[in-house]
Amino acid sequence: MKVSNYPHLIILLSFFLFSSCEEKVDQQRESSNHQEVSESAEAGQEENSKSNTGPVTSSAFLDWLPMNYAGFSREKEPSTDYGDLPRVQVRYIHDQDSKKQFTLDVLDGKGPLIVAVTGMIKTNLGEEYNEPLLDGYAKVYQKEGVKAFERHTPADRKSFLQYAIDDRFYFNFKGENVAPEIFWEFKKVLIPTELKQ
Repeated sequence: MKVSNYPHLIILLSFFLFSSCEEKVDQQRESSNHQEVSESAEAGQEENSKSNTGPVTSSAFLDWLPMNYAGFSREKEPSTDYGDLPRVQVRYIHDQDSKKQFTLDVLDGKGPLIVAVTGMIKTNLGEEYNEPLLDGYAKVYQKEGVKAFERHTPADRKSFLQYAIDDRFYFNFKGENVAPEIFWEFKKVLIPTELKQ
């Protein structure tokens, strides 16, 4: 009869040892996770303190964008209201010919739009190419220090230009009855480092 108690005793001791080890492993995991979260939060705070700026507000974008340039005037109010998002869309109309117009959409990739801006950069500005179309062209290429997507179709009188600066600010021009050269002319004055935040 004494022999039959040994297996029970061994099983009972094994159970206590196993549960004790499991508690220690759980505590180590919890401590490790807490440490990683703390380090991540500290890194985020350090990054914020280094840059000391947040995303650009819509009103700051509107103050920064020129009202008149290269024969075009900007409508006072944004074309689309994006609320608190660091994004603005405005329309420019030619002073002499109202059929010549374009919209400019500017996004700040710092803050809530980081995923959207990063995705647009990877998708639209990835590999360079030059593709002739039946009524124009589409290409991704380097010009004036940026990688840009440019499309021009004279038959339907449309043109497009997209580029990013510092992997943060994304510019998207869409025009009617204007050539992409107008957008490149605007790029010369759209310098994000001059934005007041």
